Amino acid sequence: MLPPLRSWLYAPGNNPKLLERAPRTEADAVIFDLEDSVPAAEKVRARQLVSEAVARHAGVAGPAIFVRVNHPETGLTEAEVMAVVRPGLSGLRLPKIESARTVRLVAEWVERAEEEHGLPAGSVVLVLGVESAVGVWRAEELADAHPRVLALAFGAVDFARDINALPESPDGRELLYARSRLVVASRVVGVRPPVDSVYPRLDDEAGLERETRAGRALGFFGKSAIHPRQLPIINRVYTPDDEEIARANAIVEAAAAAEDLGIGALRLPNGEFVDLPVVERAKALLELARRLGTPGS
Repeated sequence: MLPPLRSWLYAPGNNPKLLERAPRTEADAVIFDLEDSVPAAEKVRARQLVSEAVARHAGVAGPAIFVRVNHPETGLTEAEVMAVVRPGLSGLRLPKIESARTVRLVAEWVERAEEEHGLPAGSVVLVLGVESAVGVWRAEELADAHPRVLALAFGAVDFARDINALPESPDGRELLYARSRLVVASRVVGVRPPVDSVYPRLDDEAGLERETRAGRALGFFGKSAIHPRQLPIINRVYTPDDEEIARANAIVEAAAAAEDLGIGALRLPNGEFVDLPVVERAKALLELARRLGTPGS
């Protein structure tokens, strides 16, 4: 099973140097990209470069390796799937998904590729890019399209363009409905929390941290990145800090003591009442911290 993935770094599939460097960064997951960052004339060359890059990571410790393929409407996807689904690959990022039928079609190709390359059945997962009004509206249907679906991933820039929004508000209010819908749909279906969109302003670290914290507060887990400079902030925001861990430990310990005394709910020194939902949230945070290897968990 894949560990929690906080940061997802894109690397253009036609750039051999970046394909080599990206897995050496602090990213939890690396996305070798065959889609938007690769010009049409470079698609076939990029496919070969990415296939070789994936193969180099078979059995090697490091980030989870994903490949963003092109949408099936381009006619490129089946060949890309057959080229990159091999030992070393954790999953595929599917762009601009609006139909469960599209997800199932790609899943069929993945199944065939797994068989051809001797991979365990079902080992390659799918992360679905939701980047349009139709995709957001059908979020629950998409998340439930196939057992391979690991998570949804929000594409804020394309979505804002699709609905003719002006992404200029500092709190991102024009995207709040879409983000919330993806979070709720993911929870209803039972896939992982959605992955947040890239923050396109590379030099605005304060803005990146603000948007990352807002995503975590909404229920996202993880964020895509366009440059290694963004990774430390993303990883830090999605890692429970010492204060959160100490508070969670205190809640769990207090709840256990209360249970021994036959008390169903108790009040913490800060005035907060602790009942089952609060305790379960604290336990989940401690489990996350444990899986991330955070001290004190």
